[in-house]
Amino acid sequence: MKDKLHGISSHHAQTAAFKLLDGVQRLQQHEQVAALILSFLLICKRYDYDPREACQLGERILADCLSKGRGEHARALINYMKEEL
Repeated sequence: MKDKLHGISSHHAQTAAFKLLDGVQRLQQHEQVAALILSFLLICKRYDYDPREACQLGERILADCLSKGRGEHARALINYMKEEL
């Protein structure tokens, strides 16, 4: 699992993030955050993956999204979060 996670393309990660956000957008803001935090921690525990390491990977994926001409998807995600959530 870790190999696939570290090898995921930024495009696939962004597509999955849109699906995840779409699933929680109907909840109230505090419920959205609580649901995503709890899910994140449970997934990390399930796959024995350090949450801090996962956050560092997320930072690298975001940097990749914004640096290689694929920033339109990341910016769309950021705007979606600002406007829709």
